[in-house]
Amino acid sequence: MENSKSRIAAKIREAREWKKITQVGMARQLDIARQTYLDLESGKTEPRVSTLVTIAEITGRPLSWFVSEGEGPVSHDEQEDIQQLLTIFAQVPRSMRTRLIEHNINFVSCWVDYVAAIKRQ
Repeated sequence: MENSKSRIAAKIREAREWKKITQVGMARQLDIARQTYLDLESGKTEPRVSTLVTIAEITGRPLSWFVSEGEGPVSHDEQEDIQQLLTIFAQVPRSMRTRLIEHNINFVSCWVDYVAAIKRQ
């Protein structure tokens, strides 16, 4: 799990730098303290799914890019799947989206660990 935490942290930093956003600027856009953001980018703390979704929106990177082990681009089919999910998710009222995210954090974490384990085999 530690490896995935540091990988996600590195991708958060890479995405921010790619968009030429400062750490302070990113913290402001996320509405969190600068130190809290630094902890995310250093891997000291793991981001909530809702925070990672917001970082993906700010940086224009697909959410899957942050959790995937590969560096390669997302396939066209995967992009369509992601876009379809985002379109459906955007139709859900914000308060419900927050609850859905909170209830599915463990599911997503298990899924990421499962995919990583399969790729190692």
